[in-house]
Amino acid sequence: MKLLLPLAAFLLSTAVNAQPTWQDPPRLVVGIVVDQMRVDMLYREWDNFGADGFKRLVREGSFQRDAHYNYVPTFTAPGHASIYTGTTPARHGITANNIYDPALRRTVYSSRDTTVHGIGSDASYAKCSPARLLASTLADEMELRWGGASHTIGVSLKDRSAIMPIGRTGDASYWFMGGTDGRFITSSWYMNDLPAWVKTFNAEKRADKYLAGKWDLALPRARYHSPLPDDNVYEWPTTGARTPTLPLDMGALRKGGSTYDLIKYTPWGNTITTDMALAALEGEQLGLDSIPDLLALSYSAPDESAHDGGQRSLELEDIYIRLDAELARLFAYLDQHVGSGRYTVFLTADHGGADVPAYLRDRRASAGYAGPGELMGFLARQGFATSVDTIVKEQLYLRANTSAETADSIARALMRHPKVAAAGTALRLQENGSAGPLMQAAMRGWMEGRSGDIVFALKPAFLIWRDDEPQKGTEHGTAWNYDTQVPVIFMGQGVRHNEVLRRTDITDIAPTICAILGMAMPNAANGTIVLEALKTAE
Repeated sequence: MKLLLPLAAFLLSTAVNAQPTWQDPPRLVVGIVVDQMRVDMLYREWDNFGADGFKRLVREGSFQRDAHYNYVPTFTAPGHASIYTGTTPARHGITANNIYDPALRRTVYSSRDTTVHGIGSDASYAKCSPARLLASTLADEMELRWGGASHTIGVSLKDRSAIMPIGRTGDASYWFMGGTDGRFITSSWYMNDLPAWVKTFNAEKRADKYLAGKWDLALPRARYHSPLPDDNVYEWPTTGARTPTLPLDMGALRKGGSTYDLIKYTPWGNTITTDMALAALEGEQLGLDSIPDLLALSYSAPDESAHDGGQRSLELEDIYIRLDAELARLFAYLDQHVGSGRYTVFLTADHGGADVPAYLRDRRASAGYAGPGELMGFLARQGFATSVDTIVKEQLYLRANTSAETADSIARALMRHPKVAAAGTALRLQENGSAGPLMQAAMRGWMEGRSGDIVFALKPAFLIWRDDEPQKGTEHGTAWNYDTQVPVIFMGQGVRHNEVLRRTDITDIAPTICAILGMAMPNAANGTIVLEALKTAE
């Protein structure tokens, strides 16, 4: 007993004096978003990955194996906004990449802002900002927590992917201006001139160097898992090419008139993104003091390639194999310049993606397409020709002054279409708490003035497709698993190594990072902390 009393006192003293983990936060948070990545890509390509990229994340980190988007539409702008705000479009307001304005009868790009101008480019489409974002992000809250001393930087090929994570008060977002520019730019929302390190980076003309060569498979063909031949009827050729095949002579395409946009469809779109991220780490001295910084990094090339070729193309598979090497390069730099164990990483995707329905249909799966014209014609035959304005993705806009009763009738009629799984008016769905999972997801993505009057969902493996467009490539945006289930992996300081098999939501990422940092959640966040992922004080 005499020996036990001092031991108990020691243990009690240790517990009382234990340092909370959040009092020593990571110097740097690196958020990595892969544009269009299903979680099964990790399983399919595991044997082709090296030891220090995706495998390192799984080996050292906390892998949320059943993580999902809990809303629709599952697109890039809403995805990036939801990851960093910890909530859904119904709260943060970024309901689509292109938001339909019934008054103008046209779509308005989610990050377009005519009150600003491009910095680094005079192009009209460089006028971008987070002005439509209504909720704070992880970056915004870091700026508040540390009194503006945190450095918060976004980098991507796509403007919306660099802008949405950094929110309205973060330091800077940089994106790649293709066309004839071929350089990274920003807008006057953030600054009046590019920093010296960005100008130096652009002066190196790395895009020219990367696009002067050829793209061929990184590994022997036998190592790839694609069941399709390289040349097949389900793929679009890479922009400018004649056939959807490798090797691709990028230098020849450039000489033939292809613009810098070509890099977005190739593995070197990811390479130049990593290059820019490393330049930002060095130029902004991220992670080198005790005040946490944020680098929000988004890899866009997988999305561009998947839209052209679907989930089974050799091109997409090769892009992921090469992306694995980019992650390894990034982590090696962080280990050396920030310090192993002194930073925290999360990796996820902004959405998944469907298999090419024509490919599935040819394999006798239930799959296909529904064109807006087909659906409009169906409703016209039901007597609603004068009530429907337009269909944008899986949302239907009604003419002004259409009654609630007529709207209900249109939704019921739409349910009778053989390719439609669910439909409902936004008004009724808001009132009806017992709506099914598909419509609940739709309402989490719905906002008055930024969404349609009727939301609907096609059946699994059916896509909204232009009536006159060849049935090649693929799309995303639905509430089915191929679009919602994405990888979520935390790694680094404050993270416990494990696998989490319960279902988690994409909106849980920001709250979990906030717990590691010891700070307030974004103001509209309604995700929850993934407790299994966190180390606690010993």
